[in-house]
Amino acid sequence: ADELESNCSPFTMDSVSGGQSTAADYQPQALKRAKVANYVVQSCYNVDTRDFEDHTFSGIMFDLSCKDTLPIEFIEVQQVWVRGCLGPMTVWVTPDSHGKKYHGSSDWKLVHKDTHKDSMETLVSLKIDPPIRLKCGESVGMYVHSGLEGDLGLVYNNRRSRVTHEDPHIQVLPGMAHIADRPFSRHGYWGGTAWRLNREFVGRLTYGVKWMLWNPRSNVHCKFPEKFREMILTILMCHRRRGCPLKKLPGAVIYFIFNLLPWDWAGDDVKSHVTKYEDEDTLTRRTGRGRFSRFGSIGMFQLNSNYYDFDDDDDDDDDDDDDDGDSDSESASIARI
Repeated sequence: ADELESNCSPFTMDSVSGGQSTAADYQPQALKRAKVANYVVQSCYNVDTRDFEDHTFSGIMFDLSCKDTLPIEFIEVQQVWVRGCLGPMTVWVTPDSHGKKYHGSSDWKLVHKDTHKDSMETLVSLKIDPPIRLKCGESVGMYVHSGLEGDLGLVYNNRRSRVTHEDPHIQVLPGMAHIADRPFSRHGYWGGTAWRLNREFVGRLTYGVKWMLWNPRSNVHCKFPEKFREMILTILMCHRRRGCPLKKLPGAVIYFIFNLLPWDWAGDDVKSHVTKYEDEDTLTRRTGRGRFSRFGSIGMFQLNSNYYDFDDDDDDDDDDDDDDGDSDSESASIARI
């Protein structure tokens, strides 16, 4: 490919200002292939996580990653949707992961701050400004928090599997819940530590995708699905075969056509890029092991406590299901933490 591009004679020459010319000015149009799509996002995706109405309280912290199984240039997260009594809502992001970053805001960036009305049944949009942009293979920690006093600010789930949500573009991982109405507070509503392990985000993420375009480079070609790569090689072999009609086309034109094709042109199944994870209930039936222990250890779901580096013991089995006898929220339609 490099030899083809360097030895090919120019077809046309762009107008040159000031009498100066460069190699790019003489480059044929067929060799001027784009590297990425010329739109910000091709389409907008709404992904809903599962919702079992397990708990409500003040916040949820989790990780979001952009997968590297498809030729994605980047994804752009534009909105987070949640439900609960809400009130003063904030959304924070941090590079890589939320691990060991939960005691203060110095490592976090505030991307949403507004007050929202009570919405226990319907998801409410929290617009992200600026949008969260993740390149292929990158991840980010997210923290959604309600400053409403009490324990009904935000709905979230118990952790049920290794991955909360996965589609061909992103993974949403389990994290931990926050039971304090002040962001990053160490002191819980019931006393003791304010963080609860093995919790999942409940809601929706709205994001867009900017796709990489095929080019004859090994580090680009390898990112496209198997059927697409096989199609490329098959056509190139036909192009070199004597008597094949494709041989009449210049190689640069063949490459230019490949550059215009979407990644799934060859019929790759998008479902093949989603890993199936066994949920915790299935694992319990198959192995006979119980639910998550306070240390988060159950087979493949083991959580290393050093990842969070808690200063206080996390009595996950006591505070998590305690009811405040003086609270008027005992009759709430969803389960309380």
